[in-house]
Order: sequence, then C-alpha cells, then structure tokens
Amino acid sequence: MGPMFEKLEALRLLSKEILASQISSLNRFTLGGGFGHTLSSKGPDPSVTSSATCVLSLVATNSWAACRDREQTTNLLTYLISRDESAGLRRGNPFTNAWILEAVAALEGKFANRLDIPDLDRIEKKELKLQSRLTKNGVSIKPYPGSAYLTQLVLRVLKSRGKLKKETAIAISKWAWAELTKQLALIQADSKSKDAFAVAYLLITATMLTPRTEISPEQASIQRLALKTFFDCQLEDGTWPLSRPLFVYPKIGNAHCFEYEMLVQLFQTEDLADLLLDYLEKIALTAESASNSAYRLGPGILAWSSGHHPQLGKPESWATASVYHFFYALDRLLVRWVRRELFRYLELPPPAPGTRKSEESDFAPDIIDSSLVVKEKVRPLKKFLWEAFVKPIADEVQVVEKGGSFSPGTPRSAILFGPPGTSKTDLSIKIASFLGWSYLSIDPSMLLRHGMEGIQAEANMIFRMLNQTDSVVVLFDEFDELVRERESAKAEQPFSRLLTTAMLPKLAAIHRRGALVFIIATNDISGFDLAISREGRIDRVVQVMPPTYEAKMEFKKWGPGKDLDLQARFKELNLDTDSNIQSHLADLTFGECQSFASDLMQAKDSKEAISKLNTRWKDCTLQRHVLKGHINSEDQTTWKARCEIEKSHNR
Repeated sequence: MGPMFEKLEALRLLSKEILASQISSLNRFTLGGGFGHTLSSKGPDPSVTSSATCVLSLVATNSWAACRDREQTTNLLTYLISRDESAGLRRGNPFTNAWILEAVAALEGKFANRLDIPDLDRIEKKELKLQSRLTKNGVSIKPYPGSAYLTQLVLRVLKSRGKLKKETAIAISKWAWAELTKQLALIQADSKSKDAFAVAYLLITATMLTPRTEISPEQASIQRLALKTFFDCQLEDGTWPLSRPLFVYPKIGNAHCFEYEMLVQLFQTEDLADLLLDYLEKIALTAESASNSAYRLGPGILAWSSGHHPQLGKPESWATASVYHFFYALDRLLVRWVRRELFRYLELPPPAPGTRKSEESDFAPDIIDSSLVVKEKVRPLKKFLWEAFVKPIADEVQVVEKGGSFSPGTPRSAILFGPPGTSKTDLSIKIASFLGWSYLSIDPSMLLRHGMEGIQAEANMIFRMLNQTDSVVVLFDEFDELVRERESAKAEQPFSRLLTTAMLPKLAAIHRRGALVFIIATNDISGFDLAISREGRIDRVVQVMPPTYEAKMEFKKWGPGKDLDLQARFKELNLDTDSNIQSHLADLTFGECQSFASDLMQAKDSKEAISKLNTRWKDCTLQRHVLKGHINSEDQTTWKARCEIEKSHNR
C-alpha cells in the first residue's frame, strides 16, 4: 500500500467525520429565518453576511433543503436582497453586496420561489454597484487600499453571474499578476507589509482570469513560487499569521482574512488543484488544527471562532460555516487525488478530464446498433441502454461530483455479456465519455502482479481505493473465471474460488456507496455466480450481439478506406439480398463485417460476393462451437444457439 494513499484516505475520513455534524451545528445559530453572528445573537433580523456564508456552505454540501423549506428560503432571500449594508458598514459597500449576490445565486430557482420584479431590480442595482467598484486597482473599502480578498470576492460573483466585463477582467488580470510579484518580493524581504493571504488571493485571481493555454512559462513559475511561499508562511499550528486589515467594522474593529474561507477558494481553483498535492502535509496540518480548535457544544455539534476579535470570546456562525465549507472543498480535492493515485497504482496514465454530453444522439453515435430481447420484446440496444442505464446516471452525475451519491433506485452497475468481438468494452468507454467521467479498465493481470500469494492483498487494495473515489466508470474486463459459480468451480481453481468470494462483498460495498459506475464485461453469463449477478449488486444485465443487418446496411463507412456503402456495392454487383444473405450478414460482428467489406470491394460479380460471404459466415463467431453453458458441461453448441438461450438474462 502506498503511503500517499494512506494519507489521502485518513484525511478524507476526517473530513467526512466532521462534515457529518454540519447541519446540526449551523442550526444552533438560527435566527429569524437566517443565521445570527454568534450563538447569543438576538433580535428579529439575522446577520446578512453571516447568513450568506452559512447558505453557501450548506448549499455546497447539498444540505440546504434539510435546513429550510421553500417558503422559508424565499423569505430569507427576499430579506437579503432588501439589505444594502451589514455590521455597520456603509450602504452599498462591495463586501455586503457581493455576499448577498453570491447567496442569491446559490438559492434562487432551485430552493426558492420565483423572485418578483422589485427584487430583480434590486439585484441588478447591486450588480451595477459591484461593477463600478471593480477598477484596475482592485476593490477597496476606504480608507484602506485595494484588497486582494475583496477583489477576488467581487470578481468571482460577477464572473459567476455573467456580469464581468471583458475589459475589466483584462485590467484586473494585469493588476493581479503585478501585485502578486510585489507581494512575493515583500515576503522574500521579510517586510512588515508582507501578507500571505494577499499572495493566496492574488494567485487565485490571476489564475482564474488567465486561461491555462495562455499561461506563459514565467507565469507558471510564479504560480508555483506563490504556492510555495504561501505554505512556507504557515505557522506550526497549521494557521497563518493575521492578514493586513481589509476594512473596519465600526462596532468590533478590523476585518481580516480567515484561512479556512480562503482555502475554499484556493481548493476550488481548477488549474491549481494538482499543484496543491505537493502540500498535502501542510493541508493536513490545517485540517487537524480545525479539528483541535473546535468548540464542542454537544454530541455532534462543532463550532469555530475566527479568533479575529478575542473580545467576543465565542464561536461565530460565519467562521463555523467556513470551516465546514473548507472540509467539503478538501474532500472534493482528496477524491481527485485518490483518483490519480488509483491510476498511478495500476500503472495507467492519469485520467484525462472528459466533456459531459446530454443528448441521446450524443451517446455512442459511432457504434453500430444491435438488438436485444427484454421481457419478450425486441429493443434496439443503444435505446435500451440509454433509457435504462445511461440517462438515469447522467441525470445525477452532478450530485455525485459534488460529494453525494446516486438515488437508491438509480442503476449504476451492469453486466454486458455476449460473444467475443461485440463491442462490450467500446460501449463501456462510450458510457464514460458521455458522462464526462474517467474510464478505468481493471483486468485479472492487475491482481496477479505479485503472484498468486498476493491476489487477496491486491484485490483489497484496489477496492479500498475505489471506495475512496467517485466519478469513474470502472470496467472489470475478462473476469469470467473470477465470478464462476462457487459450487461448480473445480478444486484445482483456487484463483477462481478466492476471487469469487473476495469480490462479492466488495462489489456490494461499491454499489451501496453509489458514487461510481461499474460494469462487468463477459462472454459467459451462464457461468456467473448468481450472488454477483442478482439485483442489488448488478442493476442491469444486457446481452450485446453483433450489429443488426439493417444497421449494417445503414452504415456507410465500411472497408479499409471507410468509404464503402454495402447497399450501393450490392447494387453494383446486381446482388439481391435475400433472407439467407441477410441472416449471414446479421451474424457477423463489426470486425468480421469489416473483413467481408474488404472482400466485397475485390469481388468481380455477385457469385464471388456470395461465396466470400459464405466463407466469412462459416468461420464467424456466432457459428463457432462453444460449451452449451455450464462450466462442467461437455455438451457443445454454436455461439448463436447459446445466445438465443441466454437472452432470458436481460433486464
């Protein structure tokens, strides 16, 4: 077992343990439909920015609906939109308006009722105010100068709402890169003006405004140096020295950056995610610091204070929400790293990000369709897979990617069975591609890397890593011998019996967790252990046969040059496609039909074409002899006859 995975696993377990108390903990701060600043906050009205911070934390973890119903959410949203100041700050200040608009974006539509015209007008005015405050020198609240924190806050809100002007983005990008270089120099010089938080927020801002394809080598070096410099400033307890003041709260004093709020933004910056892995130990230290500094208000209730205003001496809702948001963002980052570690462990290239699709026409468009029989009804294969498997998964992929799991009734496992050469592996790849998820193929050789004596350990390790990742389509390929019926497995097959027993609980655990999709591809469904193939572990069992005759005739790209139309070629040769020819063509797999297409291009007349087709058909997969089905059976039949019997497994 790799030490890297052990660290990732331990940190992920800590994150999940703490996140389990989020709802009960934040509910302790409930006030007037929103949230108060502290536990002792009184009065009818909730805190504006504290409520917004709690909203964002709960929405991120898909927990908001458990805290407020639709009517309560609408009332809170209307209240926030009506406000223009908070904590004694001036009306229309960018800090308050940005947090309100970010909460609006999180709640409107999905959790709240439709907003009325006056509310929409107020939102537009707030957007215009933020646009006016975002200048080439950053965003400030006087008398303090432009702040990297406020600039990134306003910037991300306008960008997410589609209100960031191109010329403004260019100006801020230049400012951020210049200010970042300046801050790095100040820290290098150990200046009294140094500010590690400014480095982090400037790095986030510069990165989010500069597409990866436009990052110069010098800027890439600055990014890496900025991360190193930021983490070098970390204190022994996992926190950072207090930032320079951002602005002044009239009633309680200076406002400062909070490391857990900042780390949420850092973790969510896509182009920095992989670079952050170098600082896993530092990040773990910060997580441990949060765990150790929590107020434990009761069973399953944790709260935190920012520590910025010791005179308060009590936990704060916004700080508590920020810490929970930190653990959620950390968990999502850890899953990404576990996924990379899983591929590395299996000696595979790192998973490449995919592009999610949504339309049925985009699912496996280049795979020629076959048919299957489900409950005595003939169905097109791709249509059945779309309706019964792919679309239900696609409807919930974002839930899984955000740390949730598939609904109990959503299918997320399948057996694709059928004769060799029928594109079972290709279909699995197409499913992953459609979802935009990583595709991982696991075969028995991966379990045998350390010999027979290491099989159990390898299986344990691989499944342990699978249980800590999500958003992957896993294909268990060529595992026929591992899932044979236990009663019929011969004594001299310890490998089969060991893995059959080992895989049952592991597949069941993956299915219950509902965070990835797994597919088993096999040529031999009749020999499968019924305990594996039963519902609850495997949601769909689908026979994959050669493309139908009609699909082959509609496909116009046969042959070596992918330019042969079978129907047009038959017409040239004056070849009538009678039922015998149709049946022979239907039996050919895609690869076999490709070979026949090459023959057809060379045929001089219809007689030669028919002869070549007959030769290909006699040697095709469906006409080959195979065991009738049972592993110990000596009876033989053809693949075609066996497939006719096995179609009853479809579901």
